[in-house]
Amino acid sequence: KVAVIGAGEMGHGIAELAALRGHEVRMRDIKQEYLDRGMERIRWSLGKLVDKAQLRREQADEALGRIHPTLSLEEAVRDADLVIEAVFEDLELKKRIFRELDAAATKAILASNTSAIPITHMARATKKPERVVGLHFFNPPILMPLVEVIRAETTSDATLEAAVAFVRSLGRTAIVVRKDVPG
Repeated sequence: KVAVIGAGEMGHGIAELAALRGHEVRMRDIKQEYLDRGMERIRWSLGKLVDKAQLRREQADEALGRIHPTLSLEEAVRDADLVIEAVFEDLELKKRIFRELDAAATKAILASNTSAIPITHMARATKKPERVVGLHFFNPPILMPLVEVIRAETTSDATLEAAVAFVRSLGRTAIVVRKDVPG
């Protein structure tokens, strides 16, 4: 089970990709209008894939059925194996979210989609920094074949291996970034 925090530019695309690849996804945002816009963009994208005969309508409908939008952080992360934060690039906001995720998702791997902020900064905001990793998807996630898996200074081998396995489950190529630097 995957939770995506943020239904915006990247979050909705990550949720769509994960659902298409068979994962149950809870997509969380702070306003209903953001969730509605994210779901509309997912419907549009899936429709385009159907129109281009890259996907059957049944597959698109099944993927949509696996995405559960919510305003509740607790609901989003309940039973999640992986939580992917995909909010805008603001370090203080990301650190606050990671503190909240650390308390609410006590067993999940916590990932950030950032490419601009060192993952270690977010990891240090948690009590279990060994379970924090970067998962940088390129835009649009549904089309781009590469995902950077960024190891923070604190990321455990098990967390890194699980993140790489998740990326592969999406049918994507994982590029492991061993030096946690912006960009």
